[in-house]
Amino acid sequence: MIVGIVLGLLILTSMVLFSVVLPEATGDDEGSETHESLSFTLPDTLPGGYAAADLESSFDGGELAAQAAAIAEQQGGSTEYGNEVLPEVLDTSAVTRSYVVNGTEAVFVQVMQAEGGAFSPSSLTDPESTDGAGGITMQKVGDGVCILTSGATQMGAPGPTASECQVSHDGVTVQVSSDTVAAEDLVGLAADVFKAAVEPAA
Repeated sequence: MIVGIVLGLLILTSMVLFSVVLPEATGDDEGSETHESLSFTLPDTLPGGYAAADLESSFDGGELAAQAAAIAEQQGGSTEYGNEVLPEVLDTSAVTRSYVVNGTEAVFVQVMQAEGGAFSPSSLTDPESTDGAGGITMQKVGDGVCILTSGATQMGAPGPTASECQVSHDGVTVQVSSDTVAAEDLVGLAADVFKAAVEPAA
């Protein structure tokens, strides 16, 4: 149940990211016509133990095995809906899929044929100015740019509570987000997504 809720929240959070990247994806129709159209496919598994959350088998032997059918059905519906909405709204090739790692940690992935850069949170707060209550900031992490949210963790002490990262190469943008996986790992995952998901259109 917890992961199902977390995955649902990630989808809502990611819808905000769609609106942020939209101007960049649709703002230069003339330039986009000069690029070859790409086809994206997000595989059932990605390096590092990431398994698609819309497959019951991804939860075999884990804490959520008993809830696998319900979670997979929920995420399957969300993936199908996202894959219909994204290309239509952004007017460009785009796919989305949610994954789970370590049995319970949710990660949301989006791939779009668009230049990156139009990526920011709705507000920015200096975490050092909130007396330990956390805040939202941005930071370069490896090849990516990440929105980092911090606050009180389950252990009670302040720490990272969510990360959303964007990595762009050659007219393709990958965005990944998670409430549990560190930003550095998300940027590394994005690099694997580039290798696994991008191929010329047939």
